[in-house]
Amino acid sequence: MQGVETVDLAILHRYTTSEISQANDGIRQACAGLQLRMRGVAGRFTYREESVGFGPILLNRMQYGANVEIHLEPLSDLMLIALVSGQVETRDGRQEARTGPGEVVLQRPNRPIINICQQFDLYSINLDPRIVTEAATERTGIDPADFRFEAMTPVTSELGRYWYNTATHLYRLFTGPPEPLRSPLVVRAAIDLATSAALAAFPNSAMTMSHRPGAGPVPAGPVRRAVSFIETHAAEALTTIQIADAARVTPRALQAAFRRHLNTTPTAYLRRTRIDRAHQDLLAADPTRGDTVAAAAHRWGYLHAGRFAADYRAAHGRSPSDTLHS
Repeated sequence: MQGVETVDLAILHRYTTSEISQANDGIRQACAGLQLRMRGVAGRFTYREESVGFGPILLNRMQYGANVEIHLEPLSDLMLIALVSGQVETRDGRQEARTGPGEVVLQRPNRPIINICQQFDLYSINLDPRIVTEAATERTGIDPADFRFEAMTPVTSELGRYWYNTATHLYRLFTGPPEPLRSPLVVRAAIDLATSAALAAFPNSAMTMSHRPGAGPVPAGPVRRAVSFIETHAAEALTTIQIADAARVTPRALQAAFRRHLNTTPTAYLRRTRIDRAHQDLLAADPTRGDTVAAAAHRWGYLHAGRFAADYRAAHGRSPSDTLHS
């Protein structure tokens, strides 16, 4: 995986074969140290793979028409699997999980993993653990050294379904029309969605940190520095940690300062700033030249047109389409 700050689109990789040996060779080349043990083929064998990477996130769709046992050396990434069909039994040395159609499983880094698979079709998302740890630190103040995922299965079946739907949505986004992905803010928003969904769906040590006492009083100086930084860099793929660094305080202290002085959060302030910039773009736009609401939404980091329209109406009292055509 590339560095955390990189959000460039990698080349989309597609591969299809009906030869088991070719499929297995391709899988071994893609994952160093992987070992395969065939467990039988029922009918005609087909293997399809499609993958695309964006900096700290790699998305994959894989269909494998045979039963196989896959041994993985300790992973450096988090691997989150959403199973469309088939069966997967996962063992990571201390825990076991059985995953069926419509279910999900987290394969944690730094431990050997065995997957016993039956003719599967799945989505997988690999995440750089650093961005997930960053997100947990931003939200809860947990020390990065204390953060870890504690189980392979989701907290509830409903949250498992939430991750499944998130994985399929992100895959469709990243393999769909390229226009939205030309905006680094859209890519950043998609990565944030993946990390937030993983933190919500799978048991982790940050889940007990939300009740920690808040930070003490913080003066207004860090807020002014953060606001200036946001206003200057709103068009960039910012994180709360970057904003806190610019304000010269911790993310937790910055959250407390924004609530005290502005009655909001750094993330909400950044979102409102981008909505205001989109408003200025729409005022200057000309639909006869092909300018669209969708283009403005993507330019300022919105994945969903409905969410953009709702936030825009809340901020400006009218729909973005009304502004464009006024």
